[in-house]
Amino acid sequence: KRPWQPAEDDRLLELVQRFGSHRWGKIASHLPGRIGKQCRERWHNQLCPRVNKDEWTVEEDALILHLVQEMGTKWSKMTTLLPGRTDNAIKNRWNARMRREKRR
Repeated sequence: KRPWQPAEDDRLLELVQRFGSHRWGKIASHLPGRIGKQCRERWHNQLCPRVNKDEWTVEEDALILHLVQEMGTKWSKMTTLLPGRTDNAIKNRWNARMRREKRR
């Protein structure tokens, strides 16, 4: 694994516009050194315009706590109740919160 470069992000954006956000093998064939899974994850977790990368709100944190108590760690189900947040972002937020609480 290597970090994504700005030029790769630009190219990925172009390729998603050209092929859509479901043909990851085809897209990866135009990005040397990348596989479809890497392209899909980069798109869904970082580049997709619907992804909310703002600071987490107190309300979102409270909702995650409530949802974990209600349904466990079903991160992908939680995305329907936290628009713009990815399953990976929700999981990372929860894990960071748990680490902070352990240190107290």
